[in-house]
Amino acid sequence: MELGYNTATPRMMHIDLNSCFATIEQQANRRQRGRPVGVAAYDHPNGIILAASYEAKALGIKLGTRVKEAQAICPGIYIVEPDPPKYREAHRRFRAVLETFTSDVTAKSIDEFVIDLTGSLSINSGKTMEAIGFEIKQAIHEYVGEAVNCNVGIAPNRFLAKLAAGLHKPDGLDVITADNLERTLSELRLTDLPGINRRFSARLKVEGIYTPLEFLAATRQTLMMQVFRGIVGHYWWLRLRGWEIDDKRGERRTIGHQYAVPRPERTPKKLNSVLAKLSEKTGRRLREKQWVAHGIHLGVRFADYTHWGQSMRAPKALYATSDIFHLGQQLLARAPKREITLLSVGVHYFAPAHPEQLSFFDGQRNVALERYIADAMDKVNNTFGEFVVQPAVMMGVETAAKDAIAFGKLDDIEKSILDWSPDES
Repeated sequence: MELGYNTATPRMMHIDLNSCFATIEQQANRRQRGRPVGVAAYDHPNGIILAASYEAKALGIKLGTRVKEAQAICPGIYIVEPDPPKYREAHRRFRAVLETFTSDVTAKSIDEFVIDLTGSLSINSGKTMEAIGFEIKQAIHEYVGEAVNCNVGIAPNRFLAKLAAGLHKPDGLDVITADNLERTLSELRLTDLPGINRRFSARLKVEGIYTPLEFLAATRQTLMMQVFRGIVGHYWWLRLRGWEIDDKRGERRTIGHQYAVPRPERTPKKLNSVLAKLSEKTGRRLREKQWVAHGIHLGVRFADYTHWGQSMRAPKALYATSDIFHLGQQLLARAPKREITLLSVGVHYFAPAHPEQLSFFDGQRNVALERYIADAMDKVNNTFGEFVVQPAVMMGVETAAKDAIAFGKLDDIEKSILDWSPDES
């Protein structure tokens, strides 16, 4: 017998802030409230808009629009560069609000959380999910900012809760249950479903599935054998019916940074300076978690937009910045000798840094000293400011790989976003 819709009372809630970065800038600057605002990677005509306020979106200014294009559409638009500490504080306050309602709080990005209210004091007090949703909205106004709004989606599983949160932006609150599931899906397009992009939409249409309602009606066999050709089809079959299969809280697999070079570069000295800074930022985050890494990857993008990358297993556990940098240099030396426009460094294969297992052949005293020096430099920089103490090779790259905020999945609001260049296409 096939599994039906999940008829359980919804207990999952997806909450996301509306136009997060731009709204926080409006909160911080009262004069910009109600006006078009664009947060751009660089205040430069060729800079890219990373976030637009709803007033700007209404004019057609969105993610990816260049600053000069936004100013042509709206000469009075307020352009501001990102302020990561401000956004992290907003995220911290956002989380604090949600944790007053339940301890089961999961960050999906800087501006999105999923909370499970099953067994929470809020539910046990007899409140409805809708009432709790409106209380959260009010608490965000009071604690995060009066200019800050959020969307709330309520459903039996994470997927439908996220879908519900996007139904009536901005400042919406919607509930999807087994009773209104078909009606809700009948009003949407395939690409309105979280996780269904144009490629997946095209794959569904090839099999005669043109709408979300037809997607829901498709058999498990069809989705597994014809559309997705594997277990992914089974997951979608369950997901659409309200069954939870997305409660994944895996550990971070990679820590890294990348930087878009302002002008195509092939000079080893300049590239090594950028590599050193990327290695330091990566090493700092690795040490903050008290991890070591046993693998490293280096990637580059060339001026013709082709890519090259290579990974290697580290001969010893990576902890100090110098270890990451020296292996990164080895990989960079293997890259084709062409003009580079983007450089990225990442480490992986993690293990706890303590207790450490040292080899008789590595020179235990040297390894211990390297770690001690790395920790000491981190303490100085954490106390007195970023890169107060830095290797000489990093001199001259003060503006490279600036602090920024991650848009995607994260487990700690930190420093891993792509850095955009004014000249980047």
